[in-house]
Amino acid sequence: MTNSSRAGPDQPCGHVVDVHAHAVPAGLLDALRTCPSPEAGPGRRLRFGPRWTSPMPQALTDVAARLAEMDRRGVDVQVVSPWIELSPGELAPAAAAAFLRLLNDGMAELAAAHPGRLRALVLLDRGDPAAAAAELLRTAGRPGVAGAELPAGGPGEPLHDPAWDRLWAAASECGSFVLLHPWKAASPAGLAVPGLGDIVDNPAQTTAVAGAMALSGVFDRFPGLRLCVVHGGGFLPYQAGRFDAIARARPGGERGRPPSAALRRLYYDSLTHSPGSLSFLAGFAGADRVLLGSDFPFPTGDPAAVEAVSAAPALTPAARAAILGGNACRLLGQCAS
Repeated sequence: MTNSSRAGPDQPCGHVVDVHAHAVPAGLLDALRTCPSPEAGPGRRLRFGPRWTSPMPQALTDVAARLAEMDRRGVDVQVVSPWIELSPGELAPAAAAAFLRLLNDGMAELAAAHPGRLRALVLLDRGDPAAAAAELLRTAGRPGVAGAELPAGGPGEPLHDPAWDRLWAAASECGSFVLLHPWKAASPAGLAVPGLGDIVDNPAQTTAVAGAMALSGVFDRFPGLRLCVVHGGGFLPYQAGRFDAIARARPGGERGRPPSAALRRLYYDSLTHSPGSLSFLAGFAGADRVLLGSDFPFPTGDPAAVEAVSAAPALTPAARAAILGGNACRLLGQCAS
C-alpha cells in the first residue's frame, strides 16, 4: 500500500513517513550464536554484562504484522531504529563492536528486503565516539540505511564534549539523519512512582542532553547536522524562553546568539500526545522541522499519530503535509519506489 493518491501541491511527496519506530532483525537471536556476547536467555531476553533486557516484544521482529499495522494506520514508510535496550554499553569494546555490526547489518538487510516500506537507522556505540563515527561511515552507503540512532545516555563522554565532534562531522558530511533517543535516564530525585520514568525522566534527559549541545555551540559548529529529538523534543520547545533568559544573565550573554536559535536547528518528532502541544511545537520550530513519530510498537507511543497531526489546531494543510511525510522525504531522499 502507498498513499500516493494524497499527493497534491501541498504534499508533492505524497507519502506518510513515520521516523520514530523500532524494530529488531528477525534473525538476530539465531545470529547471536556466532557472537560470544550478548547472551540470549529465556523469554526472548538478552544479557549485556550484568543487565538483562526486558522480554523482546514479538512486534519488533514480525515484519508481516508490522506492514499490516502500517496499512491500518495509514503509514507508507517506517524509518525503523533498533530497540534501544540493545545498546551494548556494558560490553567490552570488541564485543560491543561485533554485536553492533551484527545488529546493524541485520537492520540494513531488513530495510533492503522491503524497499518502499522500510528505511533503517543503525545503532551507534554511545561509549566510543570514534567507533560511532566509524560505524556510521561503514553503513552510510548501504541500501535502505537512512542514518543512525544514538542513545542520549550511557557510558562515555557527554554528547556536547568535543570528543563527539568526529561523529557530528561525519554525519554532516554524509547527510545522515541522526535520531537521539533517551536511554538510561534517571531522575536525581529518584522518582519511583510507576510511569514517571517515561513521563518525566526520558523527556528530561533529551532536554538536558540536547540543551547542553546547544549551549556548547555544537549546532553552530555543525549547522548541517540533521539531529532529531524524539517525544516532541522533551521539554526543549516549551522552555526555550528560559534557556534564552538564563543565557542572557551570564557574563557576555547579551552579545551571543540565543540558545533558542540553536534549538530551532533541531528536528522534532510529533509524539507530543497533545494536538495543542503539537501545534505549539510547529510554531516554535517551524513545520518544516517536525516529523511524524509514533514510537511503534510500544504502548507509550501513539497508534493514532497520523490522526493526531490532522487534529492539531493552527496547522495549515501545507504544514500537515510536511509533517506527515514531506519533511522526511526531503531529509531522507526518495521514500518509496
